[in-house]
Amino acid sequence: MSEAEIVLHISEQGDDANGGSREQPLWSVAIALNKVRWQSYKTARFVIHGSIAEIPAHNAMIDITGKGLPVIFLCGESPDKPGKLNAADIHKRVIYISDGNTLYIEENIVICGGQTQEMSGSGITLENGTVIMRGGEISGNNSGFGMGGGVYVGKNSEFIMEGGRITENTTMMHGGGVFPDEGGIFTMSGGTISKNTAYLGGGGVFVGVGSDFEMTGGSIDGNTSGTEKNMLLGGIALPLGQGGGVYVNPGTTFRMRGGEIVNNRAISMRKDDPDSGSGGGVFVEEGGVFYLEAGKIKKNGVMNWGGGIHTEGSVIIAHDSLICNNVARLGGGGIHIAGEKAGVVMKGGFVMNNYTAGNGGGINILPGGSLVLESGIISDNTSGALGNGLAIEGTALMRGGCILTSLGGLNGAKAGKSSGAGGDEKEKADTDTDTLILITDTGKLTRQGGEIDGKLTMKDASRFENLRESEKKT
Repeated sequence: MSEAEIVLHISEQGDDANGGSREQPLWSVAIALNKVRWQSYKTARFVIHGSIAEIPAHNAMIDITGKGLPVIFLCGESPDKPGKLNAADIHKRVIYISDGNTLYIEENIVICGGQTQEMSGSGITLENGTVIMRGGEISGNNSGFGMGGGVYVGKNSEFIMEGGRITENTTMMHGGGVFPDEGGIFTMSGGTISKNTAYLGGGGVFVGVGSDFEMTGGSIDGNTSGTEKNMLLGGIALPLGQGGGVYVNPGTTFRMRGGEIVNNRAISMRKDDPDSGSGGGVFVEEGGVFYLEAGKIKKNGVMNWGGGIHTEGSVIIAHDSLICNNVARLGGGGIHIAGEKAGVVMKGGFVMNNYTAGNGGGINILPGGSLVLESGIISDNTSGALGNGLAIEGTALMRGGCILTSLGGLNGAKAGKSSGAGGDEKEKADTDTDTLILITDTGKLTRQGGEIDGKLTMKDASRFENLRESEKKT
C-alpha cells in the first residue's frame, strides 16, 4: 500500500466509531467517504464485508458527490464472501456519482436492490462522473417507470466496462441494463450485459439522444425487450419490444468493433404495429447509426421483424462481421430495412444461416428502404415464403460481394446461367419457395458487380438492371 492510498473495511457487523481496519471495520460507506474527503490520499479502497444497507443520502443510498474526494475503489472480501451494497428495503437507487468523481468497481462486489421511479438508473446513476467496472455485479435493480434499470449515464459522464456483469435489472420503460443519455458515453471492452428487461426499448442497452456507445469486446446476452401484455398511455397502446439487445436513438451512434450481441429477444403480441416485437439483436431508429465493424450478432429472435437487426436508420457492416442464426416470424431473419430513411451498406461481413417464416431470410427491404452491397456474403439463409437470401420491396444496389444459396456455390457462381439468377425470366412469386432473391412490384435491383448463385423471382412491375460489362458482352 502506498502512502497515497488508504484501505477502509466496511461491514454489516461494524461500527462507525471504529477506525476502519479489518479488525475494527466501519458500518457505513457514508462515514468512509467522510474520512477520506479533503485528505492527501489519491485513492481510497473500500472493502465491503457482508450486506450493507445504510441510511440513504440525498440522491441514493450512497452519494459519491461533492469536492475533495479521492478516486474510490469498491471491492468485496473474496469470491466466497462477496460484499453487497443492497438497497432493497430503502426504495432508493444504490449509488449516485457527480461533481467529477470517479468510482472503480472491482471483484467480489454486488450492487443490488435499487428502486426508483425517477428518470435515471436504480443501480448506478452518473451525472458528471466516471465509473470503471473491472469486475463485480450490478444486478436486481428495478426502475419501474424510470429509465435505466441497472445503469444511467448522464451528461458529461462515462461508464467504462472492462469486466463484471450488469444483469437481471428491469424497467418498464427503456434500457433494462444500461441507458447512456444526453451526451453520456459508454465503452465496453469486456464483461457481460445479460438477462435484463425493458418493456419498451433496449432490453440490454438503450442509447439515448446525443450519447454514444462503443463496444470492442464482451457480450450483450439474453436480454428481453417487450411483454406479451399491452401497455396503454392515454388509451393508446405503446410500441413494445424494440431492440431486445440494443436500441439506437436518433442522433446517436453505436459502434461495434468486437464482442457479441447474442440470444436476445424482442416480443410483442401486436402485429398491427410494424415496430413492436422487432430488432431481436439491434433496433435502429430513424436518425440513429449502427456501425458493425467487427463482432457477431447471432441467435437473436423476434415475434415480428428483424431477427438480427431492425433498422429505420443507418447501418454500416464491414470486415469479418457476422450476422447469423437469427430468427424473425414476419420478415427479415437477419436484417429488416424499414422506412424512407432506412439504409444498410455492406462493405464486408457475412449474413448467414438466418430464418424467417415471411419474406427475406437474410435481408428484407421494405418500400423506401435501401441496401448497397459493396462486399461481403449473403448465404445459407431460409425464408418460409419468398427470398431466402434477399426480398426487395425497396431498392438494392449490388457493386460487389456475393448472394448465394449456399457457400458451396461460391466458386461456381455465374449470374444469368442455369440458375436463372440475374436473368430476365419472371417466376410465379406465390409458389416459388426456393427463390434466392425476390423483387416485388415496388422493388428494384441494380447490379454493377458481384456474384449471384440462385433463382431470382420477379413480379410484373419489378425492375432489374444488369450493368455488369462482362455479361453485356455475352
